[in-house]
Amino acid sequence: MEKEPDKAPIAAMTSAPHGSEAAATTRVRTIILALTLIGAFLGVLDTSIVYTGTVKMAAQLQLNAGALSWVQVAYALTYAGFMLVGGKLGDIYGRKPLFISSLVIFGIGSLVVGAATNAALMISFRAVQGVGAAILAPNCLALLTDTFTGADRQRVIGYYASVIGAGAAVGLVIGGFFATFASWRVGFYVNGPIALVMVVVAARVLPAARQQAGRIDWLGTILSILAMTSISYGLDGSPWPIPTLLVSLGLWAAFIASQARVAHPTMPLEIFADKERMASYLSSLLFSAAAIGFWFYTPQFMQKALGYNPFLTALGMVPMAVLLFIVAVRAGKLVQRWSNARVMLLGFALVIASFAEMGLVAQYANYWLLLLGTLGFAVGFALAFATLATAGLARIRPAVSGAASGVYNTARQFGGAVGLALFAMTTARLTTITAVFSQAMWLGSAFTLIGLVMVLVLILPAERH
Repeated sequence: MEKEPDKAPIAAMTSAPHGSEAAATTRVRTIILALTLIGAFLGVLDTSIVYTGTVKMAAQLQLNAGALSWVQVAYALTYAGFMLVGGKLGDIYGRKPLFISSLVIFGIGSLVVGAATNAALMISFRAVQGVGAAILAPNCLALLTDTFTGADRQRVIGYYASVIGAGAAVGLVIGGFFATFASWRVGFYVNGPIALVMVVVAARVLPAARQQAGRIDWLGTILSILAMTSISYGLDGSPWPIPTLLVSLGLWAAFIASQARVAHPTMPLEIFADKERMASYLSSLLFSAAAIGFWFYTPQFMQKALGYNPFLTALGMVPMAVLLFIVAVRAGKLVQRWSNARVMLLGFALVIASFAEMGLVAQYANYWLLLLGTLGFAVGFALAFATLATAGLARIRPAVSGAASGVYNTARQFGGAVGLALFAMTTARLTTITAVFSQAMWLGSAFTLIGLVMVLVLILPAERH
């Protein structure tokens, strides 16, 4: 049975109040917007904050290249693996309890990662962090779609995409600053107090939970997590890669088959009935697979090939971070003028050109040549990211908005995990950072090109109709 929600806060969201009631409604909506944007920012920040500190982190914890990549893969896999169930839990039990519990899990995981003294502890609690972020992300996006409608919804989803896009760049800068002047650990410690403050505010301000009838598809959840983990392990780390990938293929088939048979699936297949949404998920996966190569290898290239310390590396990426944020904030106006799909195409094309430029100039180890590529990447990334988020929620039913948010974010995070595993696999035999970086840039351009073709074939025609 569907539980009757607390009418007062819901009415404050949906009615058209006047006077003091209008001011109160605006205040609540503003706080909800702030909470969701900060929550989304924290999740993506901890995806990228490790990048500029990887060299020092590896030295202190004695991590080899494989273990260092799994510090990130562990976070990305649990982030992706629990995203679907995180959105579904929010649909069933309400956004408020899930938002609060996810912050608690994320905060605890962050504190333990900051105190980690070995690879096992570091990787394990990066995975815990990922679980918290996985529950947090789809409920942040779903809170926005529940709270705002019409043009306001389009506007705040643009803010959400902007924050996520800028968060990756800001994480690089913050991580470099802490790694140079304090410790890479500080970047994780600060999450605890921030999460605590957000829990207190959310408990007081978020509307009472609106619950729906439904059950969690635990079999589908377990199958999806095993399928995602096995494919990444098969690509990077398994002593038996071919058998591991075959097992992964079977798990994927079992997961998809299970979703067609259960009454309350983790990933409702109706989400993929719309061509624009389906293509946006596939394009997001490919785009994230490509982008992870930029975020992971560019700081290492600047430190090892250019001789920069983590802070100089961070400063070197400030122009890219600033430009990315500015373009992400203004992307909505371009969409109004040109359409979502056309702006998406422009973003993909700019990223392909930037990857190619960086792949070509890597041999010169010149910051100014590298800067040109990073600035082009910033513009393309901001445009593509904002528009993919919009396409991923096109024409979705409110009853499955949390699940759809989960699918979009899962595709994004899983793409990053698989991409990093593929980068690690294809560069394992290369001996210099210049060769590794150049290879990563060319592979990233190939992934992005496939995504661009999907946009042309599926998203652009669907938007015209």
